[in-house]
Amino acid sequence: MEWDISLLLYALGVGLCAGVLAGFMAGVAGVGGGLIYVPVFYLLMPSIEGSTEGGMALTIFSSMVAIALTAGFSARSHWRLGHVNIKLLYYLWPGLLLGASLGLWSALTLPELWILLALAALNAWVAYDYGGALSVDSKHNGILIFLGLPIGYISGVLGIAGGTMLVPLLRRFLSLKDAVGTSAICGFIMVSFAVFLNVLVESGWQELLQGQWLFLSATWAGLLFTMPFAARASAGWHDKLQERHLRMILKATFSFIAMMFVIIAWLK
Repeated sequence: MEWDISLLLYALGVGLCAGVLAGFMAGVAGVGGGLIYVPVFYLLMPSIEGSTEGGMALTIFSSMVAIALTAGFSARSHWRLGHVNIKLLYYLWPGLLLGASLGLWSALTLPELWILLALAALNAWVAYDYGGALSVDSKHNGILIFLGLPIGYISGVLGIAGGTMLVPLLRRFLSLKDAVGTSAICGFIMVSFAVFLNVLVESGWQELLQGQWLFLSATWAGLLFTMPFAARASAGWHDKLQERHLRMILKATFSFIAMMFVIIAWLK
């Protein structure tokens, strides 16, 4: 892809807008932004003339790189606010790292429609889960050791940071704000490791990225500019709003995203 100033400005605008939305989701819901980045890259990344290969795989990888670049800001905000449970973090990270690395590699070969429908189903379940309050039970949190691997794998395949699954799981053992904060830290570590390992050992990713380097670079730059401010501002909502109000916001947000992925899959 040749140097094109109009493409550069377009990509920068896409990144700026996506950064605001992803920052909001990261701060409030503890997700790394993949639920915003995946549809953004899938719908708005320009097609390369004569190329029909790797569209969804490149979308997934681009989302994971964006998460690796931006999720640290949300994680830092929650860390500073004291919203992180170190013990549960240690339970989860080994399985998350291995699972996400394998899942991202698998995205190179999985059918596009399956990924879209899986994203829709996952968001619909999360929206349903946020509909009710849960009692906190910290006595049985050792089970998290066995759940890191499947959560990491699904996250890698779908191009997300795992918060969509981790927060509903962790809020069974922690308050919502601590579940969100712990999820944010987990997502940042997991995605960064998966991206690094895949680039290191899988040449297929480098080949896919070559044709879209200008669009992706400008989009990632836009994300880095706006995402930190949005994440920091929305993370503070957990200390200002009641949990039931936050659950209502999250339920509505995940319901909308689920419907969006269904529509995208139907139009495909």
